[in-house]
Amino acid sequence: MDEALQGLLASLQARGAWIWRRWTRAWPPLGTAGDFILEVLRKYHHDDCLTYAASLSFFLTISLIPLATLFFKLLVLMLGSGAYSAQLQKAIGEMYPYLPQGFILDTIAHSRRIGSIGPSWVVLFIGAHWGVNQLDRSLAHIFGLRMRQHRQTRRFNWFRRLGVVFVGLLFLVILLAAGFEWGLRRRAPFSPILLYAFLPPVLALLLITLVLQHIPRRHIRFRHALLGAAVTTGLWWGAQRVFGYYLAHTPTWGILYGSLGSLMAALIFLYYSCAIFMLGAEITAAFYRHGGGESGQAPPSRWRRRRPGQRSSNSAG
Repeated sequence: MDEALQGLLASLQARGAWIWRRWTRAWPPLGTAGDFILEVLRKYHHDDCLTYAASLSFFLTISLIPLATLFFKLLVLMLGSGAYSAQLQKAIGEMYPYLPQGFILDTIAHSRRIGSIGPSWVVLFIGAHWGVNQLDRSLAHIFGLRMRQHRQTRRFNWFRRLGVVFVGLLFLVILLAAGFEWGLRRRAPFSPILLYAFLPPVLALLLITLVLQHIPRRHIRFRHALLGAAVTTGLWWGAQRVFGYYLAHTPTWGILYGSLGSLMAALIFLYYSCAIFMLGAEITAAFYRHGGGESGQAPPSRWRRRRPGQRSSNSAG
């Protein structure tokens, strides 16, 4: 029975390989795309990205409260008392779903206790830095720099990570505040409901592009980071819908976790989000390798490239 099953699987595999070869001969771009996807999936498994996603989600959970508190403090600087409105809280809930009940209200209470810019902000930045530090380590592992640090083309990693935290939060606050003010206009071309539906994916695309381009210790092109961020955003949006359908139509979640259901939903969806982000990072790393950046050297400046016919310094003599 086992031999017959193995023979059937072998014949099906051979048949599938033969069909795939015919398709790739008829449409060569299909074969190129298939090889690229297979390479990304193999690298995703080889780099043990699911384990790194678990560690990343753990450190992001620790940094979630400091990041959220900084976010609301920056919102207060931009919008004043409008940062605590119910409409804006609904928009934030749409940006990252499945948060426990009362999380946003508790974060608002913590942000009100903290005064203006002072030493407390330094503590919040340090707490927010933990998750970004693990994010830097995970991306260094994907780009092959954990064991080969001499190949990194960027320095001052600590300052870059803090800069990404501040610039990312400020960028998110500015876009969210602008969208909120625009949605409150009486003659706005889009309704607030439509704005809340499309604003989270757009913000996620921009922030993930920022992270994939500036957090890695190598010089990443914008289009490579944008492609990885686009795949991450699309898969994250689909995972959000599938996970929400599962929670709404299956009773097993409440049976398993009971009163901790909302908390476990937030933690598990955070892990799914990190796993999807690691896949997008693998796509960016694959484009980086195929784009000629595997040598580990920064791209030469335009004014340092030799013109045709110009002799190099080694052959000058």
